[in-house]
Amino acid sequence: MVTKKTNPRKDKFLESLPKDVSISDISDVKGKLSFSFRYFDASQKAGQDFRDWTEEQKNRLLNKLRDYSRENKKYWLNQRVGGGGLKILEIYGAFPRNSDFIHPVHVPDNVKWARFRMESAVRLVGFFIDEADAKSKGLSTDIFFVVFLDKDHRFYKMEAN
Repeated sequence: MVTKKTNPRKDKFLESLPKDVSISDISDVKGKLSFSFRYFDASQKAGQDFRDWTEEQKNRLLNKLRDYSRENKKYWLNQRVGGGGLKILEIYGAFPRNSDFIHPVHVPDNVKWARFRMESAVRLVGFFIDEADAKSKGLSTDIFFVVFLDKDHRFYKMEAN
């Protein structure tokens, strides 16, 4: 008769793991926003790199990304903040003419430029894939490709009156 050895450490570890978790349990991610830094560009003077931000600024950014990824794009397009009812997410379409940034050569031309309002003048700038292009290529329209960190609101400058 073979005696099975027990390993208390292994048993304790295995018991601590979640039970019965499958991919179907995370089906609520479909349609929610995701963020990609594939096209991130920290080379322009108007923008910043992560190392230029304080730990507190980076923590706030990560918390916002976590919050924004809990909802879909349409939700954030309709959410307002501040006294003037400013949008949290704004989709501009074309790259703005009045910007201190330049269109990076590594970013495709046919994207929909957009920004997330983080706080005060801080913006997270990037783009969504155009709906028609995404549909024809079977791509998601729920990915926000982050291109710039814009702590001074220099991507889309408002005209002075």
